Amino acid sequence: MPRPLVAALVCGSPHRNHDFDLARLRLAQALYDAHGIRTDCYNDYEASADILGADLLVSYTSQVPVSEKAGGAIRRFLDRGGRWFALHATNSVAGNQAMPSILGTRFLAHPKSMRFPVKVTRQEEPLLQGIRDFEVCDELYCIEDVTRDLDVLLHTRWGGEALGGIHVEQADRPMLYRRAVGDGGVLYLALGHANRPYDKPFPHLPDPPDHRGPWDFPVFQELVKRGVEWAAQRRPF
Repeated sequence: MPRPLVAALVCGSPHRNHDFDLARLRLAQALYDAHGIRTDCYNDYEASADILGADLLVSYTSQVPVSEKAGGAIRRFLDRGGRWFALHATNSVAGNQAMPSILGTRFLAHPKSMRFPVKVTRQEEPLLQGIRDFEVCDELYCIEDVTRDLDVLLHTRWGGEALGGIHVEQADRPMLYRRAVGDGGVLYLALGHANRPYDKPFPHLPDPPDHRGPWDFPVFQELVKRGVEWAAQRRPF
């Protein structure tokens, strides 16, 4: 019997500003359904030896501090051929400078959750075979392209007022991209917000509406499934 792969699933935040319980359950289920994968779960990236020893890395985090040691371990994991499937707020990393240079992007802002169109940027891309343009109700993440080498696969176009009174210029916004790092790389899916009324960054603010976002949406579920397969190197880079 072949040796099962080992996935490092990092899901959580010290701020509990998303429904990390839902994300952890759904991502663990996707990894289980992929068969032949054992999953170890972490709240942050500090288990450097475990990440280096894993076959694939999957994350759904927000504002998680990342030490220099942990960032170096992630870089070595990718350099040697590992693949990282990162979702939603993983690139929301506060003042950390190392993580955006690895992920390729940094979170800037988002408007209130809304329905918006998502376009397939590259119709010929095998990873998106059979997937057409769709609409989704989610947080539209505006992210900064830090490394200028993103292979954008899905995008939307938006500009306007984001939360916090931030004005965002109208532009194409990556919703799914791929980036080579060493012999491995990153696949980043910016969709995937979810929260319960008590999942909020500032406890003194009013409770937000209960929001499952796209997690029960078949297209999103298919993207997660394919992201796991890609990270497990069952799909070509």
